[in-house]
Amino acid sequence: MPPKSNTDSGHRLTWRWFLGEVFGVVRQFGNAAIWAFVTCFLIYEVAHAFQSFAGRVSIADLVFTIAAHVNLTIAASLALSGLTTALWVNEYRRHRNTRRRLTQRTTDLEKRIDSQRESSLLTPEGLTREGDQ
Repeated sequence: MPPKSNTDSGHRLTWRWFLGEVFGVVRQFGNAAIWAFVTCFLIYEVAHAFQSFAGRVSIADLVFTIAAHVNLTIAASLALSGLTTALWVNEYRRHRNTRRRLTQRTTDLEKRIDSQRESSLLTPEGLTREGDQ
């Protein structure tokens, strides 16, 4: 079995960097891409409805079909945005709890290092007080 060369490691690092860049771009432009996709899909569905009703006299059928397609798209969009909102609320709550935990830890470590030291007077949320600015 031939010995492994540094090119194998470099190759893995290149793929790792590449995937990191791809996911970074997706994270940065994902919201705009979703809105663009939903808008294009709505335009496609309206155009498809107009084409399928070409030559028909009944406007009511056209209106109901367009409304059904739009309602489905809006329902999917709201479901996704609700999921996004729930994930954001969860992340915000976890971050706030982490700040509280680390603020207490910082205060305890400050007193352990120098028992004469006054606390940094951080609020329980990890923020500075108004007079510190």
